[in-house]
Amino acid sequence: MKRKPKEAIAKGLSLPGDVVFGDFIITLTGSREVFIENYKGILSYDDNQISVQGNHVVLRICGKRLAIDYYSQEGMKVLGQIERLEYV
Repeated sequence: MKRKPKEAIAKGLSLPGDVVFGDFIITLTGSREVFIENYKGILSYDDNQISVQGNHVVLRICGKRLAIDYYSQEGMKVLGQIERLEYV
């Protein structure tokens, strides 16, 4: 099977996918906290769902009493009862 050029370069140079493809880096601490890096913007935000735009995909955080604790160009921290993460 033939690889895509970016995949071949990443493997050849031993680079992580988040660097080459701009993928999300998600750190989930239990079911109460999630830290997201490499996001482009916040698409929607309410108590039960937060949608975050990535390079090629949207990340949907679903739960209860969700709140964005802080966000910057580098990352975002979401607190609340996190029930699931979805890629849309």
